[in-house]
Amino acid sequence: MSRDVVVIGGGVIGVAVAYELACAGAQVTLLERGGELAWECSAGNAGMVSSTHALPLASPTALMQGLRWMWRRDSPFKLRPRTRLLPWLARFTAASTPVRAERAGALLVELTQRGVELHGALADAGLDTSLVRRGMVDAYETPAGVEFGRAEVAARHALGLTGELLTTEQLLEAEPALSRELAGGAFYPDEAHCDPLRFTHALGEAAIELGVDVRCRVEVLGLERRGERVSALQTTSGRIEVDEVVLAAGVWSPGLASELGLYLPIEGGKGYHVDFDAGPGTPRLPVYMTESRVVATPLDGRLRLSGTLELDGLDKRVDPVRVQAIVRSGERHFPAIRGAAIREVWRGLRPCAPDGLPLIGRVDGVENLVVATGHGMAGTTLAPITAKLVAEVLQGLPPTVDLEPMRPDRFRRVLARRPRVPTSAPEALPA
Repeated sequence: MSRDVVVIGGGVIGVAVAYELACAGAQVTLLERGGELAWECSAGNAGMVSSTHALPLASPTALMQGLRWMWRRDSPFKLRPRTRLLPWLARFTAASTPVRAERAGALLVELTQRGVELHGALADAGLDTSLVRRGMVDAYETPAGVEFGRAEVAARHALGLTGELLTTEQLLEAEPALSRELAGGAFYPDEAHCDPLRFTHALGEAAIELGVDVRCRVEVLGLERRGERVSALQTTSGRIEVDEVVLAAGVWSPGLASELGLYLPIEGGKGYHVDFDAGPGTPRLPVYMTESRVVATPLDGRLRLSGTLELDGLDKRVDPVRVQAIVRSGERHFPAIRGAAIREVWRGLRPCAPDGLPLIGRVDGVENLVVATGHGMAGTTLAPITAKLVAEVLQGLPPTVDLEPMRPDRFRRVLARRPRVPTSAPEALPA
């Protein structure tokens, strides 16, 4: 590649894209509005590199669980009713049919398996991504949870994925830190995990060594358009002319895309993590606490509990009730952390598309724009394969995975809105 490419967004997706494009020979500039890379949700997620647990957000099971949970103050799911959310919910409901969920699930299995493979390749190439390949376990608190797990293992076997059901004794043998009061579990040997902040920074450092111009504290304020091309970006550091643009700004992508008449129905899915200092009795393997939808991830010197999906717009306030629900789940599963001091409480907004599939590829009417967002809770796993797909698009190569189901412009507004399309930079911004 010999083109100049500007990547908007310094989260795990944008950084992976910048690294992959630099490997392909492009001249890349990466713009991040925060003070460092992984400023938003890429810094604090569970860090799972998973194919067996990357299920579509929209499914019949998710729809029914959401309806039950939305009335519980401490449930893993929260929805703040508002008019702007209604179109997203309508699309989510439409995508939650068995047929559509099965198609989305098969695509996500393909994507995540390739993502897991590429994570391994990056680690094997010497990047300090902190990847640990030990597998993970699911833990069930009740006999009903065991039966649910039995069905999940069978469903994953049907997709060609590995996993086996465990008795309580087998579960404790696999992970002795777990409570003896659990009803059973499952082991998934092909899973991996990493510290998501360390992974993103490792990719960023490698990208910089390849010549990527990383500019933090630079916010994109608007996009100038000339004909069917984005001609320049209006930023807090002045006007930047562009050849090719990759929009990978997570939950902030829809606002920028709307200026081009592009509708990206991305909702911020707020999630939390609670970190504890690691010590005797903390787990060696990641553990998915199935009934409470909380993941425990052992990181360097820490145990991280991650969970909750709150559809609350761009609101980043901490809900202490949800945080306490995550802590209580951890204490039920891991006796060693009962009463332990909390090291950090964090929250971030994950970009969630209503059908549970990411938005990757070019769009009609804007010939030099590639979108890469909407990865929901699978951004860490999908970052390397997304980067590969974006590089293939920009090089005009056949994509490794069919991009048609992930077209960024697959959604249409219910009510058309006239786009604001600036044709030149405002006088107040320096040229």
